[in-house]
Amino acid sequence: MIKVLATDLDGTLFYPKSPISLVNAKNKALLRDFISSGGRVALVTSRAEAFLNKVKDKLQLPVDFIGCDGTVVNVDGTNVLDRVFDPTQARALIAEIRKDYDPGLILMATREHPTIMTKTRVSNVTNFFYFVYEAVQGAYREPWIRSDHLFYNELAKGEVRKLMVLIGITKKKQMLAEKITETLSNRYPDFEFTWLNQFIEITPKGCSKASGVSFYLDYLGISHDNVLVVGDSGNDAPMFAAFHENSYCMEHAKESVRQKAAHVIRRVSDLRPVLCPSVDSTPSDK
Repeated sequence: MIKVLATDLDGTLFYPKSPISLVNAKNKALLRDFISSGGRVALVTSRAEAFLNKVKDKLQLPVDFIGCDGTVVNVDGTNVLDRVFDPTQARALIAEIRKDYDPGLILMATREHPTIMTKTRVSNVTNFFYFVYEAVQGAYREPWIRSDHLFYNELAKGEVRKLMVLIGITKKKQMLAEKITETLSNRYPDFEFTWLNQFIEITPKGCSKASGVSFYLDYLGISHDNVLVVGDSGNDAPMFAAFHENSYCMEHAKESVRQKAAHVIRRVSDLRPVLCPSVDSTPSDK
């Protein structure tokens, strides 16, 4: 029996997009009905805590969240897990990544700031791409600050939950990012690396979406057989592996991601027969 729905946001619960409500009507109705039937919902994402609280306010539902790829777990409004990098190890890793891959941008999420980026090597093309990307995000945008000073101050404080390295914006660069993720995982066993399109995401050792869901279930005393996980990106693959029997991938995901899940769906609302078989709710999409 499924007692927990652990869902990714971007490309998953947020698909298709609904800029005013953030979550479209059918997906929101599924969450509402599942919670009403006694289930729990955990938002599992690389997004930071401030944005997740915004999503909770929009939903007006008692959802929990697992943010920054498993470094923070929030249950009933309280953080029950909050992991950060060892600053010395993180500084050394950043220096080596800069030397070996010359990334366009390095970003971090901290306890205080959702996104801080370095000025590393920022070409006009990279600037244009990032500003356009941010402009089209609308309600889904997370505020960001570009400051080397703040970046390294936060790193020194030991408050960093997640790092993101931009490899490039072309399809070729996205494929390269996927390959580099595997290389870094083998080379630096003291960190966790996952692939998210053009980015490589880095978290402290033992922190991933899968570890976050596992901690969440153990904290609540729920069997690992009673969770359904759904996502669409490379950073969701650890969840698909850890909870394979009840793993669902979005149809629009890349083939390399889809093949890691046991099931494929078009929209999160398609999970209604699995999660709420006795409830009929069919609102139109907005």
